[in-house]
Amino acid sequence: MSQMTKKAFSLKWVIWGLTAMFYFYEFVLRVSPGVITSELMSSFGITASTVGLLTSFYIYAYAPLQIPVGLMMDHLGVKKVLSLASIVCGSGALVFAVAKYFAIAGLGRILIGAGSSVAFIAMVYVSSHWFDAKKRAFLIGIANSLAMLGAASGTGPLAVLIKDFGWRQSISIFGFFGIFLGIVIYIIFKFDKKDEKIEKKTAKIERNIFENLMQVISKKTSWINGIAALCLYMTTTIFAGLWGTSFVRTSYGVSKEVAGFAMSMVFAGWLVGGPLMGLFSDFIGQRKFAIRIGVIGALICLLPVIYFPFIHIYLVYILLFLVGVFSSAELLSFSLAIELNSFKAKATAAAFTNFVISLGDAIFQPLVGFLLDSNWDGAMSGGIRVYKVIDYQIALTCLPLTLIISFILIFFIKEKSSKKIST
Repeated sequence: MSQMTKKAFSLKWVIWGLTAMFYFYEFVLRVSPGVITSELMSSFGITASTVGLLTSFYIYAYAPLQIPVGLMMDHLGVKKVLSLASIVCGSGALVFAVAKYFAIAGLGRILIGAGSSVAFIAMVYVSSHWFDAKKRAFLIGIANSLAMLGAASGTGPLAVLIKDFGWRQSISIFGFFGIFLGIVIYIIFKFDKKDEKIEKKTAKIERNIFENLMQVISKKTSWINGIAALCLYMTTTIFAGLWGTSFVRTSYGVSKEVAGFAMSMVFAGWLVGGPLMGLFSDFIGQRKFAIRIGVIGALICLLPVIYFPFIHIYLVYILLFLVGVFSSAELLSFSLAIELNSFKAKATAAAFTNFVISLGDAIFQPLVGFLLDSNWDGAMSGGIRVYKVIDYQIALTCLPLTLIISFILIFFIKEKSSKKIST
């Protein structure tokens, strides 16, 4: 291998690493409100339903930008879009951290969501254009595991950081890091001319974007698959990503740090389960069956955590880890979406599925908060509403219900002949 070839080989791995780092970073910011719900209520004088709304501002920006981000990346290249996204994310974190008013905090979450909307698409783009097709699935799978590690870091470890430094200072640190990462991405990518060549080449290709989009959204199975994936993903985003820490803290009488680490177990389960579910799906040659196994497993493991709060916290850790392992079957919905549509519309199919999941996420996050407020008995502590165990159990009942809906919906999808996952 010549010196120039070695340099090019090393550079593409640095580029992939920076892209994966941004994916990790945005997941930390995505789930961070889950460990500061009480601080947010106190700082802004808001209720549980309003906290749900505040966190959902992220999704309101993230969801609609999925398809536009793909178009921008084709015409501007990943360097400009990814570096700008990291700077926007970091700026949003700083705005959120210094906000004294709810509206300003909401703007911060919108900026974080807008920047984060680039992460998954950029990861697929870099893995597809800089590496062989044979390595593509492996690299995307590893990147998703890193993202789950970021989500885990945004719960337990972040709770420790917040305990030592305070929530505003901790989020500010991540804000400055995001801006720094954006600058580094732009500088490093300048050394590689591949992005510029890809940009010029793809800009010349005639793309039937709207034709592909219409093809995907006109298929009933695209919607059913997206909604089924959404219902499975709710356990992760609603429970582990937002309300689970408060629930475990209240129901099991543990500290915020212990409850935060309990939520980290869900994301640790995803980290392990993602590759395993992919291998299992490949081995049996079916997506639907593997997803159904995931739904049933997640349901069986989640029920005792919600409704039997007398079990030992160590058992809760194990059950939540398994919830994450089984919930990772949701990733197979993207492969299923691609296989349900024509080859030329595969990226659009994946983006549309992600859009449906994100949009549903924005609806369900405030819903749990609304249900908590609806059953609140008026108890207050330090100016913050206090919710009882039964209040959480009633509100979180929507999660077993969504898992049951997901299981039923999968039966209405006609799966094509099995094939290897190529996304």
